[in-house]
Amino acid sequence: MPETLDERFSQLRQAVDAEIARARREAVAELAGAVARMRAASSESEWAEAVLQSGRAVSSSPLSDSGALELLASLAALTIPCPAPIAGDAAARRFAKVKVAEIRLYQAPAVESGRAARDVYGALKPHIDAARKAFAERFLQNGNRAADYLHLELVRVLANDDATLLGPDYPGPLA
Repeated sequence: MPETLDERFSQLRQAVDAEIARARREAVAELAGAVARMRAASSESEWAEAVLQSGRAVSSSPLSDSGALELLASLAALTIPCPAPIAGDAAARRFAKVKVAEIRLYQAPAVESGRAARDVYGALKPHIDAARKAFAERFLQNGNRAADYLHLELVRVLANDDATLLGPDYPGPLA
């Protein structure tokens, strides 16, 4: 019995649907492989090479379009390797947070008056100087080169993310 036009159309539709599903699986597998290559990079140069290879692979794919490349770019941004933390960085951050929290807690009236006068350093000079000295001795000497987390914390907590509130006499970052 010969097939009807509707049966032939249905078979053709199933074949097209199967081909689309296969192409989608391949595209997803290629993007997953690209992300895996980028995440496996142990340095920024390896990561950059993985991004270039992945971009070439996605752009040469029959399914490539600007959306696929934009997605790959977004995924690449999420996978960029972070530099290895410097030994002592976590301790330096913790130390800075504790020192500034102590100043804020025990010198709250001076913190508020310093903010109001736009001279937090002037209002808390002995306390800030003592914290700076302790931070420098502990984290910025003897070959230690931690970032000045104390300065960052002073700006964030005591000056409400406005470095000008520290005042004109504030000596600035240590490092």
